[in-house]
Amino acid sequence: MLGLAVASLSACATVGPDYQLPSGSAFQRPEANAAFLDTGNTQVAGGAELPPRWWELYQDATLNGLVEQALRDNVELKVADAHLRRAAAVYEQAMDAGGFEYEAEAGVSRAQLSAESFLQEHELPPINLADGKFAVSYQFDLFGKLKRAAEAARADEQATAAAMDLARVSLVAQVAGSYVEICHANHELHVAEHSLELQQRSREVTQRLIAAGRGTPPELARANAQVAMLEAALPPLRAQRQASEYQLSALLGRTPGQ
Repeated sequence: MLGLAVASLSACATVGPDYQLPSGSAFQRPEANAAFLDTGNTQVAGGAELPPRWWELYQDATLNGLVEQALRDNVELKVADAHLRRAAAVYEQAMDAGGFEYEAEAGVSRAQLSAESFLQEHELPPINLADGKFAVSYQFDLFGKLKRAAEAARADEQATAAAMDLARVSLVAQVAGSYVEICHANHELHVAEHSLELQQRSREVTQRLIAAGRGTPPELARANAQVAMLEAALPPLRAQRQASEYQLSALLGRTPGQ
């Protein structure tokens, strides 16, 4: 009977079917597995894979330093890394489930019994008490429950690792975008301030001409309007640069004031 039971247990199959990726999944589409679209960058051939440190294509030491700092200090990336470590620990725990389990306990105590309970007149001497327990158990994975749990934990770890990669790529892209926006705002501010300076000089010339009797008030009004228009263009550019700086500070794990 024991041999028959063992043979019956060995013939048990793992519960549930093996996971199969659905045929209609977006991952199965050829365009989802194709190369990246050409971005027009002359340093990367069309259809070629981007290098791991793609932001170095800009050849900007400041940007490279900002990206490295963000990858080291970004708060959201630290959270994603913690999730990945947790998923890896759960997977290791699932792999270690089943098999032999050992349990051992030991204890030592000192006690003194009551003399009255033994109808004795004199106090009894203290005694030492010791107890111990050792147990061995083995968990059979008869229907594949532990195996399926390990597979699920492995899938969760891989999904968390993919989310970690996505968070890293998104972080670097946001840092590069904020840095480019700051550079663009600085360039636009430089052009606008230079144009304002030229227009202010032109207005001074118009004022001198009027003082000399060779200019007209409409010319001065037109010059004042152009100066006011150029001055009005400066605050939005400064606000755009400041917003990009605040965003970059947050990505670097700093406060906006820093």
